[in-house]
Amino acid sequence: MKIVITLLSYDHGILRQVLDVVSDMAAEASFDRYRDFLPEMSDFFLTFMDRYHHGKEERFVFPLSAGGTEELKAMMPDLYEDHREAKAFALAIADNIAAWDTEALAKNCIGLAAHMRHHIREEEEEVFPAFEGLLDGDKDLETFEISQTFVKENFGEDFPSRAEDFARRLQDRVWGEGVIKYQSIKN
Repeated sequence: MKIVITLLSYDHGILRQVLDVVSDMAAEASFDRYRDFLPEMSDFFLTFMDRYHHGKEERFVFPLSAGGTEELKAMMPDLYEDHREAKAFALAIADNIAAWDTEALAKNCIGLAAHMRHHIREEEEEVFPAFEGLLDGDKDLETFEISQTFVKENFGEDFPSRAEDFARRLQDRVWGEGVIKYQSIKN
């Protein structure tokens, strides 16, 4: 697997982890118990999911589709739209937290989780394999280096580690330390 695709898949794992925990919080109507974590959760969706992860895909990987198959090119508008929909959910979640509307918050968290699980599955199963062939050794390394500069300049080199740390802290707080559930596999 190419470096760039491997890192995007790794991001998906962090996203799934947070989405699984947040889905449980919504299903159990337990937002009050974790209210102190919710601003950080909202920031995670807006910063990690939208600006960082989707930013890397849209700036560095999706443009490569121009050299791909017609099928891959045809997928691009839907992928960009998926990102816009995910951002709309994230913005709604931020608004729900600010207004402390837990009913709407639960609905939007469940909606975002379902949307992103489908989107991630599509990217992992169809889109990323199509990009593998477009990232020969030199192009993969070049894309990786450019994307790392983007990360360093816009988020800081340690941003992926900070996102991992948030996902772990959220999971430990909601599910208990060291507990792992496998919701994303079922959905």
